[in-house]
Amino acid sequence: MKKLPVVFICLILFTTSEKSTAQCFGSPGNPIAGSVNLGVLYKKSWRTILFYKHADLSGYRRGDVKTPYKYVKNANYNFTGFNIGYGLSEKISLDADMGYYINKTQHYAIADFTHNGYGLSNGSLGIKYNFYLDNVKKLEYTAGISAKYPFSLEPMVVDGVRLPIDVQPSTGNFGLIAQSFFVKQFPEKSVRFIIINRYEKNFNENRQGYTFGDAFLSSIFVSKHLWLSWTSAFEHVTAILQLRHEYRGRNKNFGQTVNNSGSHLFYLSPQLNYNLDEVWNISLIADIPCYQYYNGLQLSNKYAFSVSVAKDFGLKH
Repeated sequence: MKKLPVVFICLILFTTSEKSTAQCFGSPGNPIAGSVNLGVLYKKSWRTILFYKHADLSGYRRGDVKTPYKYVKNANYNFTGFNIGYGLSEKISLDADMGYYINKTQHYAIADFTHNGYGLSNGSLGIKYNFYLDNVKKLEYTAGISAKYPFSLEPMVVDGVRLPIDVQPSTGNFGLIAQSFFVKQFPEKSVRFIIINRYEKNFNENRQGYTFGDAFLSSIFVSKHLWLSWTSAFEHVTAILQLRHEYRGRNKNFGQTVNNSGSHLFYLSPQLNYNLDEVWNISLIADIPCYQYYNGLQLSNKYAFSVSVAKDFGLKH
């Protein structure tokens, strides 16, 4: 399987609603590091990915319209993740993910107080299979499935107070993740065209009675190697432009639908990737919301940025 020199991280961000039952940015999964790492690895090779993301949220929307509502003044999180992948065969790779929230914080406008969660989030164990590879036409198709699990079933308690669902580091939900990756390369132009789809299903109520809604993420990438004939300054740099759509279904609380939950979000995500010796990859990613539609009244996204560092081991050139 031909390796791709670009590491893509699809990031999961979920926002819901208002008042004492409001959610700020509870996640239907979590931004699991490397969970959409493209393709399968070479047989008996390893890949590790370290990942960091910062995101800010502020301002409420009803549908796609901004409102003056100010229950939560602003919110943010800092997330780190780790992924390890192994090439079991020429067509099969195994993956494991884990994540940790450094903080998951919301600042309230009322009474000027703060809730802050932190700790291990969710993880996943999965398998990917390369269904199609044509080295002449430069086409490939890979799909995979993963089991998702929470690192903790018990809600976090800080200073004797159980934190609300929106700032809990772990969802407490078990689930499945299905993903697919389509890649078309144009070597003569140093261009790649990539489509990634991801579906996430949550099954159980957590111990706060909450079940996060299903999520479907679809991304289109265009990547361009920035090699220039008159300079070697960009020899190892690839520029990527991603358009991502995130659909999230409504959540349930003790079996009742949470009206202020669920969304359609579109992001424009410019990215730069630096590749060193086809072994190291360093990626810088910005998430810019270009359209946001929320069911009911919800806190909206402002911006996010991410950094990932990937290292391959055991490659045979």
